[in-house]
Amino acid sequence: MKWQDVLKRNDIVGGELETQEDNDIYRGPIKSIELKEGVVYIELEWCATMPQPGNSGFGRWRVHDMTSVGLSAEITPREISDNRLMITPPMLGIWVIFPKGGSKLDPNIVAGLKVL
Repeated sequence: MKWQDVLKRNDIVGGELETQEDNDIYRGPIKSIELKEGVVYIELEWCATMPQPGNSGFGRWRVHDMTSVGLSAEITPREISDNRLMITPPMLGIWVIFPKGGSKLDPNIVAGLKVL
């Protein structure tokens, strides 16, 4: 699948991005996604993080200051079950895009998050 195909979908903005890097999980709702000069930029409304299972603090989401990410458009996504997209950037773990209407992190359980 190419990023141009992802940008045509109407269920990505409003969905969520989850990344697993090192020993942490990051997640937040997708505010925008765009392709510029060979780079895919994903902006989140807010971002939360928690340690992966087996690490101290697992199960407790807290606010995180990262709200935008970018990756080379050469790193293409592939569709997995429930219309989710999986991206595996080298050295950056696994990224999953959950489409709108799919799995969603409840902002009320994110410590330190102020949602307007």
